[in-house]
Amino acid sequence: MFKTINAKGLKEMMDRGEEFVLVNVLDRGSFENERICGSVNIPVAGIQDAVHRIKRNETVIVHCSGTECKASEFAARELEKLRFKDVRRFEGGLEEWKKEGFCLEGRLHEKAA
Repeated sequence: MFKTINAKGLKEMMDRGEEFVLVNVLDRGSFENERICGSVNIPVAGIQDAVHRIKRNETVIVHCSGTECKASEFAARELEKLRFKDVRRFEGGLEEWKKEGFCLEGRLHEKAA
């Protein structure tokens, strides 16, 4: 069964320089508009593509928009079925990350030229 993590736990992992892949499972447009700094995009509909992009022994943290979004839960279950060893779900997603004021990037966060 996959583990869960919250925004502060994820930020602590980042600050310690831990090795992991942070996967935003929202559609490409949502990802381009707003994402957690350093995240990659593998939309939930194509989560099987993860086997070509991520090593199975890497720590993988999946997230979507927030607690109401269940795409990250589905993605975490699928990754476990695909035999990924260390899968974690950041249940609070972008919603919790923004509330904490942590680093975001994307079109919505680009500075006006």
